[in-house]
Amino acid sequence: MFTDLTADSAGVCCLFDTGDGAPEQVCWLNGEPTLDMVSGPRFPDLRALVATWFDSEK
Repeated sequence: MFTDLTADSAGVCCLFDTGDGAPEQVCWLNGEPTLDMVSGPRFPDLRALVATWFDSEK
């Protein structure tokens, strides 16, 4: 449901946060579904996640 909403609204990223203190799950990134965690090997922090976003203004 969340990835569909993100795709339909042309979102760049969708994070799912359970609110229990666990790392956020990256569900959608740059037009593709994904299954990564913030604080994981690919995205050690939110800064690393944001650095992967493409610039639609260019």
